[in-house]
Amino acid sequence: MMDKVGSYRENRERLARRLRTLWTWELFDSFFFPALIVFYARALQRSVGPSTIYSVGLVTWLLWQGSAYWWLKLQALRTEAEIETKHLRWFRVLKRLNWILIGLLPISLAVKGLMSTSFASTFDLVASMALWGLAVLEQVNYYYYQLMYDYAPDWRYLIKQKKLKRSSLRRALERTEGPVQESESDSFKASSEQEKGD
Repeated sequence: MMDKVGSYRENRERLARRLRTLWTWELFDSFFFPALIVFYARALQRSVGPSTIYSVGLVTWLLWQGSAYWWLKLQALRTEAEIETKHLRWFRVLKRLNWILIGLLPISLAVKGLMSTSFASTFDLVASMALWGLAVLEQVNYYYYQLMYDYAPDWRYLIKQKKLKRSSLRRALERTEGPVQESESDSFKASSEQEKGD
């Protein structure tokens, strides 16, 4: 019995460390990417235009959402509760809003092409496209399928199941739409017993 309690606590602490790392790194990256663009633009002495500014803002916007979700999940873990439904409702709204914001850039570029308006520089073109692609990947990673596999249990899941894992936020949103599919407590229990936790 004591061994099970000890294992349970150890597993919770390990998951808490993982969630703390996730939310802090997402927050750090939200400032790192804009700083990186400014650094390279100045180092290469290249101008950036509205497309790059919009794209880096979009990435930052998505990273803030990821950071907020992992922080909320950490708080839920500490209180052994679920993330409150009112918070998840906001993420459901953001999920739809994000696609609208993502779609605005290709539309604006099409208009730019019709008006024969050029980019500020080649760097501006490359940076805006790369950041836009990153924004799409972040949207998929948060709201659909986990794309980042930097944790041993996730790798074992990928190898064993041979398919991408549904993202943690997607599973949380699905729980508010229908029958419970997987509880947060099950997640960190599974990470010790089957090593399939978040």
